[in-house]
Amino acid sequence: MPTQIESEKKFLVKFPKSWSALTEIFDKLINVKRISQTYLKPEGKEPSARVRKTVEGLTGDTDTIYHYNQKEFIEAGVHKEKEHEISKSEYEKSLKKCHTDKVAVEKTRFVFKYNDQIFELDVFKGPLKGLAILEIELKDIKNSVELPPFLKVIKEITKDKSFTNFSLADKKLH
Repeated sequence: MPTQIESEKKFLVKFPKSWSALTEIFDKLINVKRISQTYLKPEGKEPSARVRKTVEGLTGDTDTIYHYNQKEFIEAGVHKEKEHEISKSEYEKSLKKCHTDKVAVEKTRFVFKYNDQIFELDVFKGPLKGLAILEIELKDIKNSVELPPFLKVIKEITKDKSFTNFSLADKKLH
């Protein structure tokens, strides 16, 4: 399984409620993904892995893709990541090994471009409904980011562990 370094900044945002703000996102929309991710029981000293089901597509033509992913913390916003695609049957088999203290995280991801930067706006569903997190992957965590003015940023949460998907999946929160 190939390992790569992932650097990303994350921002808590107020989900746009006006049509004009939504139009700005949809104007430069690249993709929409409906994501369900489930954390698995950790094996030995390994960090907890997750499996993800992603339904991609802007129209009626959609693709469903399944991934196995494991992240290891390096520093705030930087992780060593192992990820690979798996089959639907591998995904379903993995669900039987779900982490008993976690719930599945359900979200819709809007991938859009602003000033030659690719952003991902995650809008959460279910018990986390109303939560919206903006992410951007960077070559270096020290790179500056020009945030889209049509989204109201509440605060940067890159260093706040309570906003990791792993933390958001805690059953205690639900």
